[in-house]
Amino acid sequence: MTEPINPPAVTRTDGSAFDARAVFVRLLRYLFRHARLLLMAIGFMVLTGLIEASVAAFIEKVLKNGFLSGDQWFVRWSGIMLMCVVFARAIFGFIANYTMAKVGRLVIYEIRQDVFQNMLRLPTRYFDKNSSSKNVSKLIYDVETTAVATTDTLSILFKDSVVSLGLIAWLFYKDWRLTLIFMLTIPFLVGIIRYANKRFRRTSKDIQDSMGGIADTVKEASVGHKVIKVYGGQEQEFENFTNANNFNLRQNLKRAKVSAGIVPSTLLLVGPILALILYIFLNHLREGPESAASFVSYIMACMMLMSPLKRLAKVNEKIQIGVTAANSVFSIIDAEPEQNSGTVALTETHGHLQFNNVSFRYTDDDEQPVLDSLTFEIKPGDRIALVGPSGSGKSTITSLILRFYKPQTGEILLDGHNLNDLVLNDLRDHVSLVSQETSLFDDTIARNIMYGMLDQYDEARLQAAIKAAHVDEFLHELPLGLETVVGESGLRLSGGQRQRIAIARAIYKDAPILILDEATSALDNKSERYVQDALETLMQDRTSLVIAHRLSTIESADNIVVLDHGKIVEQGPHRRLLRQGGVYADLHRAQSSHPNKKGFFFWNR
Repeated sequence: MTEPINPPAVTRTDGSAFDARAVFVRLLRYLFRHARLLLMAIGFMVLTGLIEASVAAFIEKVLKNGFLSGDQWFVRWSGIMLMCVVFARAIFGFIANYTMAKVGRLVIYEIRQDVFQNMLRLPTRYFDKNSSSKNVSKLIYDVETTAVATTDTLSILFKDSVVSLGLIAWLFYKDWRLTLIFMLTIPFLVGIIRYANKRFRRTSKDIQDSMGGIADTVKEASVGHKVIKVYGGQEQEFENFTNANNFNLRQNLKRAKVSAGIVPSTLLLVGPILALILYIFLNHLREGPESAASFVSYIMACMMLMSPLKRLAKVNEKIQIGVTAANSVFSIIDAEPEQNSGTVALTETHGHLQFNNVSFRYTDDDEQPVLDSLTFEIKPGDRIALVGPSGSGKSTITSLILRFYKPQTGEILLDGHNLNDLVLNDLRDHVSLVSQETSLFDDTIARNIMYGMLDQYDEARLQAAIKAAHVDEFLHELPLGLETVVGESGLRLSGGQRQRIAIARAIYKDAPILILDEATSALDNKSERYVQDALETLMQDRTSLVIAHRLSTIESADNIVVLDHGKIVEQGPHRRLLRQGGVYADLHRAQSSHPNKKGFFFWNR
């Protein structure tokens, strides 16, 4: 895979201002990767432009030699010459258009590769701040817009510039004085383009933002369709979509208004000049019939010049659309990837974890830290349980162990090494995670279990993981068994089935450190018993960190850490905590009297 292009310095003064020239130059560098194809396309565009520019001269020749002088040789061969011109124009045009389209598709492919490659390396904080829908919109809509606008721009600049220059040269050749009058409109056209430039850039960014808003709304409605149906939220969601769609409509109409005004403004400027030229030329018709041929050729050249000039006048619109979309796309490529400054290789680990005075906030604006001066230890092979109400920091601890985030103060040690000093991939290779939010991919059950380890396929290991997680209990119900595609996020399976596949994935990985974040929350009582037995076996000789609201599942833990507001309020084995008669004992007593309750309905402070 090619490496992403490193950008020149791009100055952004605020959320919408950026160095458009630097972005465009950077975009051209993607095009120049295909210099041979690009030069081929440009060459045939130039040839096409020269043919189109020569039409006015050819028409004058036809009028003079065919109609006026009656040259028999010319009359005999003029049709063949015209066919040759048309044939050449068609062939050259096809080659130019196809080659440029190929360059455009290659650029789209490569930019998407670079964007997605860097997206996979981005830190968790990036995804906290940027919705997945906006990322999808950038990867699909903005990349397409970027490449199409750029290739269209080059096509217009090269082909229409050649046509325009050829026709202008012909006009100067026929009558330089009249042509100078015609050229008086150029400064006014430049003024129109500069005005449109600012408007296009601003509205293009607003359109990109509005597309992200639409994508967000559609995604939420798709993911939450069951909740929408149960709670009758169809009208509310339709209103949300209507608002997002209306915003997109308004922004597109703003851009359409500016775009629609460019050509009429150009015509209003050029029209009076053409009228003046027509008046002067008509007065010259008295000089003879050849003057009429020159007049027709001159006026035809003027009229032919209008189309390429209109496209050139609007090329700035495409540039601004492309540059704005490119800036949006490059914001992902330029986003700082997850820091991996660790140099200590971790080939094996005993699983000895230590939290030393660890404090953490998700943002500097948070008044209270999520974790406040946390100190505890997990010895090799120990099983520790984290207990506390929602928001007490339990899942944050697992995120810090996996280095999704870094603590602001304190340190976390693994076998005596600061986590920040370890090679990131080595650290994560030694940790398995089963969370409450099961992540399955739109692939087969087998490939989901072996996810990230497809190159380490082991049939015996796979079957052992399936059996240990009790996945085999429902496989026989599926016609394709392990080859069943689970659908987006595993939607074709029940919650319990998804959870068991996630547990099988952790068993297959066979990492020395195991994190279970509400791993059995989606299981019924029967399945939970089976999986709990499997987890008991899995946790043997492994350092295990368990988060569970159902306290009966953690009674065998070597140490139970009770958290509240990011602080440890008590810790110890199950029996000792019961004897202490503190928070844990109160909670255990409350849950014991209501055995069907899984959550912290009885958390008392």
